[in-house]
Amino acid sequence: GLRWLYVVNKGRFDISFREYTLREDVKTISGEIIETGCDVVGISVSIWNAEKSRLLSLLLKKQNPKIIIIAGGPEVSYEPGYFLKNWEIDYVVSGEGEFVLGELLDALKNEKEVEIAGVSSKTKISKITVKADIEKLLSYPSPYQLEEDRKEMKNRLIYFETSRGCPYRCQYCLSSLEKGVRYFPQEYIAENLKYIIESDVRQVKFLDRTFNLNKRHTAFVFNFLLKNYRPNLSFQFEIYADLLNEAMIDFLNDNVPENYFRFEIGVQSTHEPTNISVMRKQDFPILAHNIRRLMDGGKIDLHLDLIAGLPHENYERFVKSFNDVFGLGAKEVQLGFLKLLRGTALRKRASAFGYVYDEKPPYEVISNNNISKLELDRIRDAERALEKFWNSGRFTRTMNRLVSGEYKERYFELFDEIGQFYNTRKLPHSAYQLEDLFRYLNQFLQSKNIDASATLRDDYYSNFTIRPTGYWTDRIDKKSRRKLLHAIAQNEEFLQENGLTGRVIEKQTAIDRLENGKYLLTVYLENERKQLEYQMDKMDLK
Repeated sequence: GLRWLYVVNKGRFDISFREYTLREDVKTISGEIIETGCDVVGISVSIWNAEKSRLLSLLLKKQNPKIIIIAGGPEVSYEPGYFLKNWEIDYVVSGEGEFVLGELLDALKNEKEVEIAGVSSKTKISKITVKADIEKLLSYPSPYQLEEDRKEMKNRLIYFETSRGCPYRCQYCLSSLEKGVRYFPQEYIAENLKYIIESDVRQVKFLDRTFNLNKRHTAFVFNFLLKNYRPNLSFQFEIYADLLNEAMIDFLNDNVPENYFRFEIGVQSTHEPTNISVMRKQDFPILAHNIRRLMDGGKIDLHLDLIAGLPHENYERFVKSFNDVFGLGAKEVQLGFLKLLRGTALRKRASAFGYVYDEKPPYEVISNNNISKLELDRIRDAERALEKFWNSGRFTRTMNRLVSGEYKERYFELFDEIGQFYNTRKLPHSAYQLEDLFRYLNQFLQSKNIDASATLRDDYYSNFTIRPTGYWTDRIDKKSRRKLLHAIAQNEEFLQENGLTGRVIEKQTAIDRLENGKYLLTVYLENERKQLEYQMDKMDLK
């Protein structure tokens, strides 16, 4: 969106754009903006940067009371009056502002009265949410091929849109307020994707709300990306899994290279009364079948979404939704919490479901008629454990062992118990080392009389491409470790049998004690990591 605003208007006005992260200091940002000497500032506002955007506008006005501030973006688009009343801003642009921004800047430049659809001021609120004419957008330079972006392409996540709008009416989602879906032409899509693929970009995320809505459009983009495949590049799509048919799944499983496509699939809930209450169309048996088929293909990474706090879903029923979804075996399961977003139908009907939610962005649910604050907080504890120990991908062997063994079909219980273990032991959720996570998980498993030391060990070593300097448990002290490795490095017969050198053993090998005088060697070579067993005898240690 930011780059579209720039390319559409840079020919008529002296404008530029800057991007900042949430970690950056707002005072520093405001100082940099003031130093440019600009007369007008536009701020794109979402639920995630809303508070910092409010503070930024306040600081800018304090430093330059004459500066004109325009706010746009999803957070301010649907209740512009609230923001104009409570923030230090002058105008709000509601909706897609590529052309509206130009009209507003022209009015300000020529001191004309601002009477523009989709633009609100302190004296006049527009009830229109504007849409940009895609055909008209095509007459401007591509926002994906800016010269000023060329040097940083490798380090950026590229957001790419092939369509705008959403056909569905999910009551908690801002996309439900848009009517119809508009597509960019295939020629335009191909030209810009070709440019991106031929650059050194590593990751592209499609912004389309339901990428696979139109079968012909979907097939065109998939075929183009496969025809122009490049290693070290991945594409992420939001997919409505119900819409996938057998032919498309076969095509994907047969043709997509590994790590090239990543599908984000929103399940949200498997409870049909919940889905009906938020006008979400879903056939979970079909969805589950399609996901399993993609999983069996082994080519596409799947990211499945759940939302806690939806109407009519109590704690026990949410646990079932979680287990239903987690049981599909996806690489990532994102457990989110309902946000009562400004402008959405669910926020307007919040009292009907007894919703209590945070009044500040991101407006996260606190409780409702079906689930208490205590229960949602417990789910939040489980979510932290899910992120650390499943979604991080750092504990693959141990987690797979647990969810197929001791916690089979009790997936939520695993993460819930880890979360409660954290609370009981008052373990930190931040400012920890990787070794700490392994230590905490091992302590939890020991409290359940589960010995997973072997898989934890292998998981730990898999997190490194060179021998780690430490270890999560000190079963062999450093002096003894050096002595053991030195002894093994003198065994020429062993070295020759395994194609190793003494230097590799002493400098690139981790050692762990097994049973009966045996040791496990984890050897870090240039392009691989391999494990060998070594039988130590008294002669070795002389």
